[in-house]
Amino acid sequence: MLSKAQRVYHWDRRDNSISSDRLAGADLPHLGRAIAVYRASRGERLGRVRDAARAALEGLRPDRVEAVVELLDDVATYEWPRGRAQAMRRVAVFTGAAARHPLLDPAAAPDVLAAVFDAAPAELAERVALLYADYPEFHRLRDFPADYRPEHLHADYDLGQAQALLYSATRVVVEARSDFKHIVQYARLARLLMRIEPRPDGGYRFVFDGPNSVLRQTHAYGVDFARFLAALVQAHEWRLTAEVVLRRGWTPLRVVLTAADGLSSRVPAPALFDSTLEAALAAKFGEAREGWHLRREGAILAAGDQVLVPDFVFAHADGTRVLLEIVGYWTPEYLQAKLAKLARVRIPNLLVAVPRRLALEAGALPREVLPFKTRILLRDLLPRLEAFRRR
Repeated sequence: MLSKAQRVYHWDRRDNSISSDRLAGADLPHLGRAIAVYRASRGERLGRVRDAARAALEGLRPDRVEAVVELLDDVATYEWPRGRAQAMRRVAVFTGAAARHPLLDPAAAPDVLAAVFDAAPAELAERVALLYADYPEFHRLRDFPADYRPEHLHADYDLGQAQALLYSATRVVVEARSDFKHIVQYARLARLLMRIEPRPDGGYRFVFDGPNSVLRQTHAYGVDFARFLAALVQAHEWRLTAEVVLRRGWTPLRVVLTAADGLSSRVPAPALFDSTLEAALAAKFGEAREGWHLRREGAILAAGDQVLVPDFVFAHADGTRVLLEIVGYWTPEYLQAKLAKLARVRIPNLLVAVPRRLALEAGALPREVLPFKTRILLRDLLPRLEAFRRR
């Protein structure tokens, strides 16, 4: 990810809003030249690769250059001596030179270097690179992906600048109409504290304003927001509003991002279904059947101090809603935790589908249980849905 020093933004003082910088199609040729530099520089030192890329980006707006070079470095693979060996070799070189102090004869330096490294390049710059090969400046470019194109760098830049703005966020609110499980999962992976509120339109409002951001400005929590954004852009129908404080004591600025902005990331997009079991049920049921309409992940339930996102919501034309959670084949520890969470959910219209071998354990749940063998059959599911209507 980019650093604060590399971020570029646009500040609108009229409404106290701020937006991240975006590249344009006209910038693609510059990006292509920089990528070509990296592809042609295998084996070269990092410092020289970066300088050559900066020269290739001469036509790009100057305040964008360092961010683009940083993103290219993130994609590239470098190699360097690992562990303590390189530092110990340096000490050996300095010790050998000290024994010959004062070392006034330049011709004697290669001998001292070769005694430790078994090599002594003719050029002074290469000798320094050999001696300090573990320093970032002298890391060697080992590889650069052949399929990385200017369009990818364009997308990485746009996302990276949006992420860099969130480093200074103290509060983030996400409003979503779908992909709830994806949002909850990645918010937890990003270590964000959240509050979830239902919206009148059937969606949910996720409020991230953990104690770290409330009590003091902290870069660490902002980095967590940035990591979360990389996953959020893979979802659909979302809107993010953030309060950003660029400097302590300044009035917060407002950042707004939506799914329509077209941001993308190389974080794997969420699978539509978590298992073949769910995919098979959705395909068999279809969008509607016998007055029931199926919706994927259409609700969030409180389960004590945790939340549960049921796999499906079945809505009937008469207003009846039934939520279906499928307990699949997992480890005993997972199943125990899953059943314990389900026991804490306090709504009446929840149907839990479990493998038959777990039917006795699930029978203790205070809700309807649907046992299945290898897949959920419609002839078993539909009568149970109808039973909720009769209630």
